[in-house]
Amino acid sequence: MYAILIIGCSLFLSPVCSEQMTKEQAFIATVKQVVDAFSRQDSSALVKFIDPKTGVFLLHRIGVTDTYSHYSTIGFSDSNYPNVLFRYSKSVQFSTIKYAKLPSWSCEGESWSKTGLFVDTTKTDHIVSKICGQQNKSVSETHSGKTINYFYDLENKSRRIVLVDSGKRELVFYLSYLSGEWFLTIVDISSSDCSV
Repeated sequence: MYAILIIGCSLFLSPVCSEQMTKEQAFIATVKQVVDAFSRQDSSALVKFIDPKTGVFLLHRIGVTDTYSHYSTIGFSDSNYPNVLFRYSKSVQFSTIKYAKLPSWSCEGESWSKTGLFVDTTKTDHIVSKICGQQNKSVSETHSGKTINYFYDLENKSRRIVLVDSGKRELVFYLSYLSGEWFLTIVDISSSDCSV
């Protein structure tokens, strides 16, 4: 009787596990392709990973203030885009994904705490919603509760990926799971910017 129960449970859980594997395999494949597109500065390869409804948010720093800009796509050769923001991702080298605590940036040492390709699935980063909250407190620009909730919800569907290769090239981005697919939604240039 006990053996039948175990077999029944494993048959029941099997579709759940294979669905999870499919989602995770798609995540890994998407990370690899996004890194490759940034490395080659290939806009046409990257565009298929940007959801037309969501677009992509670029996090950057102006002086000491973190801010973001929204774009429908990323153009590496188009003068309408802040290409300087992508200079550290050119020729970045993909490596095996490590599911671990993300590296941190040190302004004093001007370096990341470790090299490699990392994703931490145990933590959700709310950088964009925090930026909106900080802007509401410190600048004349205000974001509605609806806007902040939109970002908070998007961040809850996202994973932050930090890639620092041996040549000190870097790429920090978020993939969000939307409508059954992984999309590039946020590129973070501000984490390693120590501007004052």
